[in-house]
Amino acid sequence: MPASLNRNLSLTIVKRGTIGFIGFILSPLSWWNDLFVNFPLSFGFAWLIGKSLSVFMAIHRSLFISLFVTGYFFTNLIGFLMIHYSIFGFKKNQRGSVKKQVVASLIYTLIIIGFFGLDICKPEQGCKILPHWVEP
Repeated sequence: MPASLNRNLSLTIVKRGTIGFIGFILSPLSWWNDLFVNFPLSFGFAWLIGKSLSVFMAIHRSLFISLFVTGYFFTNLIGFLMIHYSIFGFKKNQRGSVKKQVVASLIYTLIIIGFFGLDICKPEQGCKILPHWVEP
């Protein structure tokens, strides 16, 4: 095998391995790190969008929580897609597995919505995740 081909193969393996590792950290497959990765990213997403919207309208808790859940959904979905890319790459005729990943990410996000609905996570008490400009 020529040296340039071997080097390109090694770079591809390192690149896809790095993307796969980051995808694993973002995906629901690593549920143990939600507190350190997905929740802060979701909060940052909700804070950024909410802060932008607060210029035009009052931001209520339900909107902030909806933005948080949307951000959480996207972190999980991006993680799944990164894992998929690292293993298979993206090919034009592989839509079925991406649909499965969207559904899995949606189910995992619905579980998080359930935490809010069942008051397992109470933003105004233990978590204190809402910024001061969000109205109750």
